[in-house]
Amino acid sequence: MSRDRFSAGTTPKRSITGFALLLLAACAVPAPIPAEGSLEPPYELVINGVVDSALEDLLIQMRRLPAFARTPKPDVQEAAVALEKKHAAVPPRTVIAVDHSFGKSGQPSVASDVLDSLLLQTARQKLSQFEVVDASPTVLDRVQYILGGKLTALDTVVSTSRGTFRVDLVLTDFKTSQIVAQTSVRFTAQGVDLNPLWCCITH
Repeated sequence: MSRDRFSAGTTPKRSITGFALLLLAACAVPAPIPAEGSLEPPYELVINGVVDSALEDLLIQMRRLPAFARTPKPDVQEAAVALEKKHAAVPPRTVIAVDHSFGKSGQPSVASDVLDSLLLQTARQKLSQFEVVDASPTVLDRVQYILGGKLTALDTVVSTSRGTFRVDLVLTDFKTSQIVAQTSVRFTAQGVDLNPLWCCITH
């Protein structure tokens, strides 16, 4: 009789112990880790804001110089005289040529080509008081300043097209070769194609 009571009393404990072991086994299995997406935004979306920010910084430096300082508003009499002179002769605007950027290989890359296109477009909007042109042998006799851009990878070992990069802008006096203003902007992005353009051309 006592043996039956002992057996009946131990049955619930065994079942509870087995259930607890199943719970522990389930908790011990690590949950699958979701694939982490890239934290860097696409290059095409970032470079526009980078160029805009770099040119704004460059403009601040340029306005501190006498050659680029904004002229004060004239009074009514001076305005009338200026209007007559304007109809008599219109002086040519200062020409700024946007040079083409190159990578470490000495050749333009896909990424630097995008930089050059945006730099020319944005400079024409922000430097509207100047004549901003694409650098070429046909305009060298009229150029007074050269605006150059450079795209550099800052990672120690660049094995992919993602990471940290820097855009440098330099405004140089074409006749004296002196640097007038310069600025740098760092950014992170993915899809930055630094391969030379010539390797992608098929004959």
